[in-house]
Amino acid sequence: MQQQSLSRRDFLKTVSMAGATLALAACTNIPAPGGSGAPSGGASAELTLWGWWDVRMAFYEEVANAFTADNPGISITVETLPGGEIQQKLYSALAADTGPNMLKMGENFFKLKEEDLLLAFPEDVFPDDWFEETYPSVNWEPYDRHVVPTAACGTLLVYNKRMFEEAGLDPDSPPATWDAFIEAAKATTKTDSTGMIQAGFIPAGEWPGLSQIYQLGGNIVTGEGDAKQANFESEEVVQAFQHLTDLALVHNAWDPTFPGNLESVGSGLAAMTEDQAWVIGEFAGTFADIYPDLGFAPNPTPSGNADPYLGYKSTVLSVSALTGHEDQAGETFRFLEYLYKDSGKEAYWGLAELISCAPVRGDLASDPRLDENPALKTVAEVIPFQKDPVAPPEDMYGPWSDTVSLIVNEGQPVESALAEMNGKVQELIDQGLATFLQ
Repeated sequence: MQQQSLSRRDFLKTVSMAGATLALAACTNIPAPGGSGAPSGGASAELTLWGWWDVRMAFYEEVANAFTADNPGISITVETLPGGEIQQKLYSALAADTGPNMLKMGENFFKLKEEDLLLAFPEDVFPDDWFEETYPSVNWEPYDRHVVPTAACGTLLVYNKRMFEEAGLDPDSPPATWDAFIEAAKATTKTDSTGMIQAGFIPAGEWPGLSQIYQLGGNIVTGEGDAKQANFESEEVVQAFQHLTDLALVHNAWDPTFPGNLESVGSGLAAMTEDQAWVIGEFAGTFADIYPDLGFAPNPTPSGNADPYLGYKSTVLSVSALTGHEDQAGETFRFLEYLYKDSGKEAYWGLAELISCAPVRGDLASDPRLDENPALKTVAEVIPFQKDPVAPPEDMYGPWSDTVSLIVNEGQPVESALAEMNGKVQELIDQGLATFLQ
């Protein structure tokens, strides 16, 4: 199966300028910090914050500048490193005792936490009830008190309203059930003597079928910690993959030779896809001509309801404090308190808008600005009903995509292809690469 040319991770480093401009504009409205202007203990402190993607780090720099303007004894240097190099440079710096005080967290969070390289947020400043009340939709068990989220990228249905109208479908009533989705995909598929010229549906490039597994109440792993087992031969996983591949092999509603879902939907080659919320910014920026034609809705489920989930989401993480500078921990957490509390609402609205994901702060879940962005509003409405797998290992991408290809391109039965995948994923689990996968 052909892979998308632009992955979610690549996109988050190369966001469209339209989204970047909105977010950077929001930086000018960051409130001034309160409290004393002197650092704890009366000493000066020179803090550093590392991260990747210059557009986002420019936003954090604006927050840091607003903080230091009222805290002249504290300086904060924000450094942007290439995403592909940050982990190696970080470990080298930590070994040399020259690492940063703070790090924008990504998929390296769990590794750093497991290696005791993160400082826990102090309970007197960030009590447990603050985490739970401020971020009510977050599962705090795996994250503990070492990080705070930026936003949540929930999955959603993206559909072309113009193509729906052309097919005689109501553009204001997107499909809510699997059966209705199949009929809509068939109705919006077009063929001629050369074959398919418009697909009714193109699956996501990452984890196609995962939402359907969760909708059926299944999971891709069982057990806890070191006792986890791959679960790809379960009834729910088989049914989810069968539903996905039937759209191509039985209903003839998608063609695996078509470009990936972003290009196909963005260029008018496909009517529908399901993907994470970051695609909102990609469609708005890279495919601005077609964006006005797009609608966004909750994922169709077997019943039309969340039984028990609408799909899956990923939690985008923010800044954590690193070990190695415990003597500056007071100043570090004063800044993080400002970032997460004093500046919080405006800063995190801007960051959520920047990455086209829904804010997970409780006080932003019903923010009136969501009404101005129907796509983000839809994501905010669905994330409480979506499962966070927490940390699927990147090494699982290959076996997952290969399995879909074996079924759709080579005609291998779903059950036998998933049996092969189960063995490959179990090898990853046995290597300790899926410790935090939920």
